[in-house]
Amino acid sequence: MTPKRAPSLRRALLLNLLIPTSALAAALGLAGLVLINQTIETAYDRVLDGSVKAIAERIAVEDGEISVDLPQVALGMLETRANDSVYYSVSYEQTPVTGYQDLPRADPTAIPLGTIKHFDARYKDMSVRIAATTQATYGKPLPVLVQVAETTKARTAAKRELLLALAALEIGIIATAAALGWFAVRRGLAPLVDLGREIDARQFGTGTGLRRLELENIPYEAHPPVRAMNELFARLEAAIQLIRDFIADASHQMKTPLASLRVHLALLQRDAGHLPDNIDTIAEIERSTKHLDRLVAQLIAMARAEQATVTEPSFHVTQTNLVASASEAVGMMAPFAAAKNVDLAFDTAVECALVSVDSSTLHDILTNLIDNAIRYNREGGSVVVSVLALSDGYAVRIADNGPGIAAEHRERVFDRFYRVPAADRPAGSGLGLSIVRTLLRQGRGAIELTDNVDGCGLAVTVSFPAGPMP
Repeated sequence: MTPKRAPSLRRALLLNLLIPTSALAAALGLAGLVLINQTIETAYDRVLDGSVKAIAERIAVEDGEISVDLPQVALGMLETRANDSVYYSVSYEQTPVTGYQDLPRADPTAIPLGTIKHFDARYKDMSVRIAATTQATYGKPLPVLVQVAETTKARTAAKRELLLALAALEIGIIATAAALGWFAVRRGLAPLVDLGREIDARQFGTGTGLRRLELENIPYEAHPPVRAMNELFARLEAAIQLIRDFIADASHQMKTPLASLRVHLALLQRDAGHLPDNIDTIAEIERSTKHLDRLVAQLIAMARAEQATVTEPSFHVTQTNLVASASEAVGMMAPFAAAKNVDLAFDTAVECALVSVDSSTLHDILTNLIDNAIRYNREGGSVVVSVLALSDGYAVRIADNGPGIAAEHRERVFDRFYRVPAADRPAGSGLGLSIVRTLLRQGRGAIELTDNVDGCGLAVTVSFPAGPMP
């Protein structure tokens, strides 16, 4: 199914300008068509009228017979560059006197003396325009009918030229209106474009991005949505403040009881020799306490990461050496790997890899990934952390030889609290990779899950664009 095209304010404004302009141009074109037709017909008919009058004035009666002294100018004035053919006839009582006897005749009784009548006809398989008049002659009781006919090639050619010129003018007007309309709409919408850019820029750092938008430089028509956006910013600021308060309270209210619980648990373990029946119970309490401690730490880390994506400007991050951070993370996780009987190794193909990521953010990313690789590995397995150079940046690769993650689960493991279904997997919160992806949004990094090189285990590759040279 084809996705619905998003509405465009610029397109709507242009259409609202061009449709009436085109309709007006079409109306003017029709009016011009009528005017051109009338003007050409009138102009050419006047020439025909002159020729008819010139012939009528030279009609005389000699010895009771009608004679015509045809002047050359009478037909010469009809010469055109279209080489139209000219025909004439003089008749009395339907009897030809001179000229073309088969030329279509008008009814002389329908033409008042001294007036000229025009009509169209077909003669010699050609369209002709005929001008006819009646002339009173001394000695004859009835008027003499005088007609001059001309083919319509010249007037048709003249109409065509004028209509082509009119069409070109109409097209020019519409094209000019479209160009000027596009420029005007673009200029008129420029404040909205600037407003959009300002809002987009705030997505990367809302420490100042949640301040109210000033209405002074915004068009009046855009004030209602801007006011609504300012209200949204205020609500978002309040929500972010609630997150800050929650993180601060959670850090104190959750960690303090857990610390007390661990202390008392240590006291119970010290006296467990006197209570052998409670050894298994105390061990289970210890495992649950560690799991709860890790879950609380990850929940707080998730909250901080999500808050940071909104409140910390990514363009203020410092450059961090990926090699040094990876080495530090490996050293920190080494005791955990030893406790899990997992071999942890570090390898690098570069000595220094500067990336534009905050050092604490990078540390959290690496420790989470290494922790997952160790925690979900098999006993006696191995984890190799490698730093690689890419064409446009650097990457760190954490590869293990554990059970891995099937391809159909590799996208969902980034969802919060999602865990791959498996009966023998150790307990976990399902937050590690979700925290990593959230933190990567701050550092403009990317993450990819693939099979390990030998097809056994999982390889997680996190890449970053290279930072500017110092």
